[in-house]
Amino acid sequence: MPADLRRAVVLAYALDPEHSYLRLEHRTDQLARELSCQHRTARRRIDEAVARLVATALDAAWAEVGAAPAWHMHAMHALLRLDTPTPELYETRDIAATRPVDDITVQFSLPRRPDDRGAEHDIAVDVLHGARIRDVSRHNDGQIFRLDLTLPRTLNPGERHLLCLHYRVPEGQPMREHYVFQPLTPCVRCTVRLRFPPDRAPRHVWRLDGVPPRAVDDRAPGPDRLHLDGVGEVASTFDGLRQGHAYGVAWSFEEAGR
Repeated sequence: MPADLRRAVVLAYALDPEHSYLRLEHRTDQLARELSCQHRTARRRIDEAVARLVATALDAAWAEVGAAPAWHMHAMHALLRLDTPTPELYETRDIAATRPVDDITVQFSLPRRPDDRGAEHDIAVDVLHGARIRDVSRHNDGQIFRLDLTLPRTLNPGERHLLCLHYRVPEGQPMREHYVFQPLTPCVRCTVRLRFPPDRAPRHVWRLDGVPPRAVDDRAPGPDRLHLDGVGEVASTFDGLRQGHAYGVAWSFEEAGR
């Protein structure tokens, strides 16, 4: 680990005798002073360090039992454009190989809105760089898309690789008012950016930070509010993601409580 993350581990787990008697909040303050940053930044460093520890421990455990997946996600960066004729999503995925791998499988879900009674939904998907689509299949009544991708070459253990997926929702097809990433393997960081049309800004935008998947569809605006910038964009970064939890952004064009 880099020196700042190693120090984050030491202070997070009270391994430094000089500060072991302090509460975690105070040890985090100490890390902030040492790194010359704010408390929340120090907290993110701790979360990132712990995520790396977990990923390393899992890799070691998988290697012992011979069941290690061929790769895992290191980071994911998403841009959802709602200012285009139909919603478009760009996902840049930074993957890391744990054993030799030349193809991977990723999933993308497109759940229906509760009031949607239309025909079967669809989505157009292609790869902008870093892979080729070998096959696309649908599951769970057509709401989950499974993409089998071929990589440019075989990745060796420890190698990382960037690829970018591009999704387009067909014109006129409704979509739920949220975007989330739900990691199924350890992931250090995720960045989500949304771009709204200048003439149709939402009334409420809020973060979904590690919420249970079932809570994603709660339409009550959450307490962690976000505000659009001067060009109609909003962005949020998540560190130390937990497997099975959802991270992203939700929005509403209605008044709260309606």
